[in-house]
Amino acid sequence: EYAMNYWKNNGAPAEKLLVGFPTYGKSFTLQSPSDTSVGAPASGPGPAGPYTREAGTLAYYEICSLLSSGATQAWDAPQDVPYAYKGSEWVGYDNVKSFGLKVDWLKKNSFGGAMVWALDMDDFSGDFCHEGKYPLISSLKKGLGLQGGGCVPPAEPQPPITEAPTTTASGGSGFCAGKPNGIYADPSNRRNFYSCLNGETFVQSCQLGLVFDPGCSCCNWP
Repeated sequence: EYAMNYWKNNGAPAEKLLVGFPTYGKSFTLQSPSDTSVGAPASGPGPAGPYTREAGTLAYYEICSLLSSGATQAWDAPQDVPYAYKGSEWVGYDNVKSFGLKVDWLKKNSFGGAMVWALDMDDFSGDFCHEGKYPLISSLKKGLGLQGGGCVPPAEPQPPITEAPTTTASGGSGFCAGKPNGIYADPSNRRNFYSCLNGETFVQSCQLGLVFDPGCSCCNWP
């Protein structure tokens, strides 16, 4: 709210400003589990989630798992957002209720629209929060009156967007000689894979930290 009003009050046209809607939460490790209030002293970021794997950040679906495991959810009335805690772990985030309140505020102030970060941090499968698929983004669309089309995950997993892979070619021999066109795993290096085209061998490498997954013919987490 402060940032949006700052830009608006300093001359930026409201209709050109987009309000950010996060589908993640920021987590902290409390110095004392007995003090769970907003602004309580923390010793560092919260533990990494099992899927996002980044200390201090949890996807909305990971927060739902935390709540299902017994975390206590509370409401920060001054900011109209929830937070949750369990032991020394504390996380502030948005949920469907706070998204709805933000949409109402956005429309009341005639801002230009909304942006979301990020699509894949919402509960895209609907299996964690039990609020349907993409509950946060769906509530945002509904609040803005954008009901045309639904948020449907792709039928097949898509390869991640990575840096351009390193590619070399051989002259019609080597690994791909006699093989049908396609993508093949490198049996000697899990990070590499072969692209075969008309008998020519193209050796490619996944981004550092990923390995080639024959199940989806894409680079994936190991």
